Amino acid sequence: RLGDYMAAEGQGSSRRTGREEEIPMHRLSINSRASHESAGMSSTFSIDTPLMAATEDLDEAAASRVNMPPLDLDAQGSSGRRGKARTEPLNPQDNAFKKSRYPANVVSNNKYNIITFLPLVLFEQFKFFFNLYFLLVALSQFVPQLRIGYLFTYVGPLVFVLAVTMAKEWHDDHARRKRDSEANSQRYTRLTADGCESIASSKIRVGDFVLIEKNQRVPADMVLLRTTETSGACFVRTDQLDGETDWKLRIAVPPTQKLGDNLDLFSLHGSVYADAPHKDIYDFVGNLTIDSGLGGGAAEAVTVPLGAENTLWANTTLASGSAVGYVVYTGRDTRAAMNTGHAKTKVGILDSEVNRLSKILFVVTLGLSLAMVALDGFKA
Repeated sequence: RLGDYMAAEGQGSSRRTGREEEIPMHRLSINSRASHESAGMSSTFSIDTPLMAATEDLDEAAASRVNMPPLDLDAQGSSGRRGKARTEPLNPQDNAFKKSRYPANVVSNNKYNIITFLPLVLFEQFKFFFNLYFLLVALSQFVPQLRIGYLFTYVGPLVFVLAVTMAKEWHDDHARRKRDSEANSQRYTRLTADGCESIASSKIRVGDFVLIEKNQRVPADMVLLRTTETSGACFVRTDQLDGETDWKLRIAVPPTQKLGDNLDLFSLHGSVYADAPHKDIYDFVGNLTIDSGLGGGAAEAVTVPLGAENTLWANTTLASGSAVGYVVYTGRDTRAAMNTGHAKTKVGILDSEVNRLSKILFVVTLGLSLAMVALDGFKA
């Protein structure tokens, strides 16, 4: 425990900017005695470590950090982050004019399109030496002085291999495009001030309230606002995101969970802050500020810090109950999209071995050709 505390304290000190902390600190002296029976000796050491004193001081400090202006994460040079941090109105009716600023919620894993298919396939094939070698040999047969045998015996096998490869690439890319189309056309329930409406996944935008049912895939990165459990808890399956089969616990934001009905969310007015999109699925920095609409005579704004436990990432599956989320990232800004690599051409061990042998064959053939021409006195 002492080592964990010192490691945490070291991380905290690295974030300080050189100014003195306003939180009262105390010095704690820890004495530890270690007995060494084999040597018959004992040692005592003392470590002075600054600790936080009072719980109320800690609460005030935490509140002050929550109310601090959002940090510009791009200016800090955070690795793996794309775009900028965002602050959007909590009520979708106040957010309609801003939704076009962010990527559409479209899943796209296809590798080619109608224009790039032929050039990319040919490039992927002829970047391997053995295909390039046989192409050069086939082209050499168009020169009468270099022709040996029938031209078809050189061109035919190469064309056959390229045709089979193109057919396979087209089939694989068509399957990817079909899966993307199915994911983009899945229907979800979006909450509006007039009730609920069914929309396709591709129509979801930042700032929407989306209702997720049990065993339904989460279409975008969202902040969890409400669940059917009175405690505000729910479980999600993340095996499609991180490969782990155990269920993860997620907690709804307390002020919104206490509302009587999902449509009461439209009586709230405030904002949601989210840090810049990045790949880390275990980290999220944000806060939710409610300026009005909670009722109960609350006159001051309520600010709630948000963490990864308050989120529902895209491509996870809700395992219990139903939940309402506020969309913060869509499309290529989601954690799932940023952790998905582009489709690459697979190369087998046999292909690699043939490629290596082709290089050896080329060197041997070139050497024999030069030797035969040299022995003939370079008359040709």
